[in-house]
Amino acid sequence: MEISTIKNKNSSGFTLVELVMVIVLLGIISAIALPRFFNRSGFEDHALFTDTLNAVRYSQKLAVASGCATQIAISANSYAVLRENTCGSGSFSSALAAHHPTTGEAGYTGSQGNVSLTAINSTTTFNALGQADADNTITVGSRQISIIAATGFSYDSTP
Repeated sequence: MEISTIKNKNSSGFTLVELVMVIVLLGIISAIALPRFFNRSGFEDHALFTDTLNAVRYSQKLAVASGCATQIAISANSYAVLRENTCGSGSFSSALAAHHPTTGEAGYTGSQGNVSLTAINSTTTFNALGQADADNTITVGSRQISIIAATGFSYDSTP
């Protein structure tokens, strides 16, 4: 009976083949997955694209809900959602920036350091019916947002 208990004590653990296979699998996974974690540019592009698209849509909805024109302004790789100074005045200033819909903070703006943000028209104004003043294309990194003037509809138009 003593011999069988000695065999059980020695047979616990991993074999050399199992340990080598685990090391090989960890090496393969680290070679493929780790570079994706350290390369943030794709995540930054997507984050700014999503934020900008949501800001454009919010600007349109705010114009319809408030009955006053709103504007999405693109400048220096950033965006800002602005409200009309006085309904019907047609003038906008950063002093009356729209409040952020989730935090309630004054000044709904956004930017991302390493991502380019440009637009054909630097501003798009939405009227109380939700219509835009002109068609516009906003480029965020390698993706595009299109705004249709007649309806104010904005969508991902990346080719």
